[in-house]
Amino acid sequence: MRFKILSVMVTSIVVVWSIQLSAATDEQYNSIKALGELNGVALHCRYLEETQRMKKGLVDSLPKRRELGLAFDEETNHAFLAFIQNKNSCPDRTLFSQQVDLAIIKLDTVFTAK
Repeated sequence: MRFKILSVMVTSIVVVWSIQLSAATDEQYNSIKALGELNGVALHCRYLEETQRMKKGLVDSLPKRRELGLAFDEETNHAFLAFIQNKNSCPDRTLFSQQVDLAIIKLDTVFTAK
């Protein structure tokens, strides 16, 4: 049992490390994570048009690398579960949409500036 836990931990560390290496800068990696966090909230609150906009922003801005999409998905899952665990309430839809706008602009800016 301990070996399985240790194996999972080591694998997780390697995956996170490789994801971080695939993004050229911390700023790029953080912009992906920020969008993933918003996506987790959007999924929980059923703001499906926002999830569609975020995914379009990813497709339009990111290089076609699996690791970058995986970072987004991992952060989405983490944010979704944290939202439930913390019993957060859904944000105002208009303000949330503005946050998504800013996150997409940031993502596009950091990846096109490279």
